Amino acid sequence: MKKFNCNWKIVLFLLLLAAATPLFAGGDLGTLGLSGLEGFATNLQGIFTGKIVTAILVMCLCGCAIAYAYNKDNEAMKKKVIAITIAIAIISAAAAIVGAVFSAAK
Repeated sequence: MKKFNCNWKIVLFLLLLAAATPLFAGGDLGTLGLSGLEGFATNLQGIFTGKIVTAILVMCLCGCAIAYAYNKDNEAMKKKVIAITIAIAIISAAAAIVGAVFSAAK
């Protein structure tokens, strides 16, 4: 007879997930005591899409452009500057990307 190897942590997680599924079936976070999370998420989104963060990201992008212009021969620096530039672009467009994804899902 073969011995069946199973990770008990995965099984326990799946059982807990199956047991908790009916809690989220209603879709109303207020019944779970999580109604304050929506306001917190809205405040957090307001922080990342506000004028101050936008100004900081624009200044960082300008700094990346200057660093790229002065270090064109330095390949290691060029890779780092391009990575930072892509990260800044993703951060600044994150709210629009998420909005587009969820509006397409409706």
